[in-house]
Amino acid sequence: MAEVKVLVEGVHKQIENEKFDIGCTTVLIRSDKNIIVDPGAFVNKDRLLEALKKEGLAPEKIDAVVLTHLHLDHIVNVSLFPKSKVLLKFINGKYPGQFQRIDKGTLERFDILNEKIAEDISVIDTPGHSDDHVSVLVKTDKGKIVISGDAVGSEEWADINKKPNPEFVYSVEKYNESREKILKIADYIIPGHGKMFKVKK
Repeated sequence: MAEVKVLVEGVHKQIENEKFDIGCTTVLIRSDKNIIVDPGAFVNKDRLLEALKKEGLAPEKIDAVVLTHLHLDHIVNVSLFPKSKVLLKFINGKYPGQFQRIDKGTLERFDILNEKIAEDISVIDTPGHSDDHVSVLVKTDKGKIVISGDAVGSEEWADINKKPNPEFVYSVEKYNESREKILKIADYIIPGHGKMFKVKK
């Protein structure tokens, strides 16, 4: 079974009128490959590198980086992993996805929802927050853990009765469908901005 470790716990809080402290949760998955989900914001660069060091890993030992979506607070530190495959869905529901190699300057099509990334790891389509949004499902000894990105941005969004502001999501309908899908599948959720929590069934 795969192992999951939160390296950087994300934050999303208002600090002034229209100003937010923001950075996403960054997760390490150890399977037959080492995978990072959402390398996160520039302000967390040093925290991420230190957390990796504590795990006995250098950036060169990360086989793949999965981006749940392409918002800046989730992707800026991707440059720390130039030798990793960078996997993403891309901004078109019909496009199967791709991976890029930063060090080689190459891009290849990759069906992120159907092709295998590593043992006990799969990617599920969770649009709504954005059109390109995906989440990562990991089978572990604890149960099924979904690394949800901003499909479930924090524990409070696990409450289906909490409605998103239409100005801040690509599609309210798809956002709600994706939340319900995740809640049905997951035993635990690691949200895009916050601590891992157990799903109430």
